Amino acid sequence: MEENKYLKLARQAKKDGNSEDAKNYYNKVREENPDDGEAKFYYAYYALYEGTNGELGRRFVNLCNVIPSAIDLIKQTDLEKADQLKLIEDIVETFVPETWAENRYMNRKNHETKVGDSYVKVFEVSVVRTCGQTGMAALKALGDQLENLYVADPECKRLAVIAWKEYVSLSQKWYAWAVKGDAEIYAEKIKKVDPTYVMPEKAGCISFANKKN
Repeated sequence: MEENKYLKLARQAKKDGNSEDAKNYYNKVREENPDDGEAKFYYAYYALYEGTNGELGRRFVNLCNVIPSAIDLIKQTDLEKADQLKLIEDIVETFVPETWAENRYMNRKNHETKVGDSYVKVFEVSVVRTCGQTGMAALKALGDQLENLYVADPECKRLAVIAWKEYVSLSQKWYAWAVKGDAEIYAEKIKKVDPTYVMPEKAGCISFANKKN
């Protein structure tokens, strides 16, 4: 199958760290082929911090929502299985850190400008909470999807564990936002694939620290 010329340019821009060109080229791919899963995910990813801060929550929810269909579309291509898995691995490695990164961004914006004794609130608590919960749910769903993508495939299991580990980690940090008991359930699922895994301890209080285990 001949490679879409814009897809080649988009991948090179992504490799070069040129997010603006990557977004524009992935958009061209989407226009020519709406069923390109790679372009569907990366256009949403590169558009995430575009526009106003008020749009960020909606854009993040959109990013989370496109992941399942993007992965399904990649699996439906006529690419070799190894090539499909490489594209999926790239999506996993790109998305998994994003829930935490977005929360850091939101909290930084809420604590960078003071008027008198009060900080200027850029993001309402409800928006920060919704993004955190949406991101955690997307991480769990991503792991579940990968677990079942190819029957008993060890590479899929490995990728699922990457998503689940982040889900458990955030659930232990943001336990007030997490589904009760889920962290323990998923820690056991992780241990079946990675017996050396140690579940992180729950934070003493809901944690927004800049570093996490």
